[in-house]
Amino acid sequence: MPSRHLPAPAAGTLTAPWPELRRPAVREPLRTTLAEGTSVMLIGDPGVGKTSLMAGEVTAAESRTTSGSRTEPAAGTKSGEHSTTIWLRTPAAMIATPWTVLEPLIGSSDVPGPDAIGRLVAACTDSLSQLEPVPTLVVDDVHLVDEATAVVLAELVHAGTAQLVSTCRRQPGPPAPLQGLLRRGRIERIDVSALGPAEVEELLTAALAGPVARQTSRDAWHLTGGNPLYLRELVRSLWEANVLVRVDGAWIWRDHSVVGDRLTDLIAAELTGLAEDERDLIDLLALAGPTAIHRLHGSVSDGTLQRSVQRGLVVTESHHHDGVPRARLAHPLHAEVSRATLLPGRRRELFHRLGSRGTATRSERSHPAALFSMVDWALTCEVRPAAEDLVAAVHAAATVADLPLARRLSDAALDLLEPAEARAIDLLLVRAEAARFAGADDSARADLDRVLPHLTASQNRLCWRYAQLRADLQQFSDDDADAALATVTATASGPLADPGLHEAQAADRMIRLAYAGRFAEGLPLLERFARECADPELRLSVIGSLVLGLGQSGRGEEAIAIADGALSSWHEAVGWPWLLSEIVAARFMAAIWLGDPERATHPPHTEDRWARYDDAVTQLGSGRFHAARGEWSAAADHYRGALSGFALRDPTGFAGTAWAGLAYCLAALGDLDGAARARQSYDRIASRGSRAVSSDNEVRVLAVAVALEEPDIDSRCAAVAEECAREKLWLGVLLARHLGCVATARHRRPTAEQVDGVAQAAVRVDGLIPPELLAHTQALAEGDETLTARIAGRLVGRGVWVPAPLPAVTLTPRQQEIATLVRAGLSNREIAERLVVSLRTVDTHVGHIFTRLGVNSRADLATALARSARG
Repeated sequence: MPSRHLPAPAAGTLTAPWPELRRPAVREPLRTTLAEGTSVMLIGDPGVGKTSLMAGEVTAAESRTTSGSRTEPAAGTKSGEHSTTIWLRTPAAMIATPWTVLEPLIGSSDVPGPDAIGRLVAACTDSLSQLEPVPTLVVDDVHLVDEATAVVLAELVHAGTAQLVSTCRRQPGPPAPLQGLLRRGRIERIDVSALGPAEVEELLTAALAGPVARQTSRDAWHLTGGNPLYLRELVRSLWEANVLVRVDGAWIWRDHSVVGDRLTDLIAAELTGLAEDERDLIDLLALAGPTAIHRLHGSVSDGTLQRSVQRGLVVTESHHHDGVPRARLAHPLHAEVSRATLLPGRRRELFHRLGSRGTATRSERSHPAALFSMVDWALTCEVRPAAEDLVAAVHAAATVADLPLARRLSDAALDLLEPAEARAIDLLLVRAEAARFAGADDSARADLDRVLPHLTASQNRLCWRYAQLRADLQQFSDDDADAALATVTATASGPLADPGLHEAQAADRMIRLAYAGRFAEGLPLLERFARECADPELRLSVIGSLVLGLGQSGRGEEAIAIADGALSSWHEAVGWPWLLSEIVAARFMAAIWLGDPERATHPPHTEDRWARYDDAVTQLGSGRFHAARGEWSAAADHYRGALSGFALRDPTGFAGTAWAGLAYCLAALGDLDGAARARQSYDRIASRGSRAVSSDNEVRVLAVAVALEEPDIDSRCAAVAEECAREKLWLGVLLARHLGCVATARHRRPTAEQVDGVAQAAVRVDGLIPPELLAHTQALAEGDETLTARIAGRLVGRGVWVPAPLPAVTLTPRQQEIATLVRAGLSNREIAERLVVSLRTVDTHVGHIFTRLGVNSRADLATALARSARG
């Protein structure tokens, strides 16, 4: 489906001020130490937000203690009724002296001489002792102060004359006198780290005033290293370059070749002041990628490396690939900017200085990023790498999903290989797979067409890989599962068949049946294969599909047990990078279908250094998690973010699931027009791609149809239930029959036969949801509106929304969301925590809801909503 792009505004800057994150792990302990009068030091790398965090909390603490009255402060001093805060200026280290730093306390007179430090301490003590209570000294970048000033500050803290609040870079760390107080606990240490992926997503969502595709937020996090300063400048730079666009309601970074002049100029300015030997090291690592430290000997001195590490420019670490100690640039942005500004002559000079000859070393071959960086660098220097290095580099580039790099390197490799050579065929298959994953289906087909004339009966495994890729394109791009199954079957039974591949071909066919939604045929095969297969990795390859089938068939507890068994005994699956994410995602859905969202988020194992995760799919899961908790607004934002990612690439066809989820959430929020548009988008692509959770999707859009009061809704509910029954997906049968009763109840009470149909399905389904659905159906049949409303409220807490006519009293989407959570039995505090808003905001909304509905208790809310809707 073509994506809909709404260009970002052409204005040169973002219209809103840059938001501040909550960062409770830093703010809360800082707030506590300030209130207790304890000295504190914020320690972290450059640009992580130490200064803004300190300034914000110090100013807030000062405001709290002045009772709202402020007096005009003297230079460097902020005074209030109850406290005094003195801000000490920290100049550059080379000109820092006690008299420049401590001037707000002792004036500008320079009094060197015998026992200068003692006299400085006495003068500062005399100045501060007149202030009550103990004043606060604020020092930014305390690592820059000279030794004498550090001694004075330490003495003031030790004597209790002042509270010291300071920031300090992790390298070189605090001056020795203050370091001693840190060790003895006289100064509290608070570490300030770079932002994590979730915090970056939260910040971008706030800055852009709308949901953001997770791929975009993760790319921004990776490029900036989570550095808040770089992140802010990156967003502003991308905005100015007009490469941030809205796709299906969420922001996405559409052209990664553009970083923008603003950020490039910032990084270039930071690097300009480096000494020549330090700049050589930065440029070397920008071109070579993570480099074994022993390879730097002769090109870079140990002192240069050590200084660069202390500055926070370079990180040394042993990577999990091989344990070799390597040096790399701390910030990917430094590498990007350096590579973009290096001229060809400089590239060649550094290449030869490092002693490179176009052949990768053992340490480079064992590290993917080091390998493809070195090989790509050689090509830019017009040095032809060895064929085996080019082939390995293509595989490494595909591993990190860098399609442009994989194409560039493979083109160079193919020039050295004969078309019929096995290595050439392998490269084209690797490139085709990378292209399909990146959404470049036509490019993938072109590479497969190049492969086909050269395949022979003796190349069994290459033939099988070709067949799998061709079948993937047929199933997920051409919407032809039958053709995909025919391709796999023909390969398994044709002249290219390999008895050693029979189990793999059987597993592939079962998985395709599951992705086509054909569980009546495929689920028994999957169960038997999982029991009998002797190959552990092949067995694991079907677990995700098996768990999805069992979960939808009502056997959720069994599904969870199988998934947990596989995850608890997990071993790294080197050749199956998507396997872990598939099983974790399937287990997640099984727990959601059981009505237990908290259980969904706690699998027994999620670590595998080779594992890969699709950001759009994980954001889809975030949407479903929030929906399972009745957090419809948050869920809708995540669904929109996932859809913007799927608009660029959707290799396994989950966009339909996102549209179904978005339609469901919008209907629950009362936005029926938006729900109808989302449902139409789902209808246009429902048959495309994955139908592995089709019963779930169909039930969700069915609920939207009930909310829209479509005229044929009774027959549609029956049709969905019948289709689910054919595939033996009893959870879908239960939900569809229940929705049929809800639709009927708008005109008359459900019949005994309808209630019996729900009961028959409910006994086949595990979990917390079936008893509530049956009780709700019985209450509908008995005409008990109060009980019906209360059970509907409880169902919201399980992620099941019961469509009801919109209340005659109009509620805003946020009020509608809060009303459903109140009806589900949540307290105002629990609602505030769940929706990530203040308690005061929830209190205000609940008060307005009560006023509009004419009630004054939570117990009357459900009945009032039902009465209002009926009216």
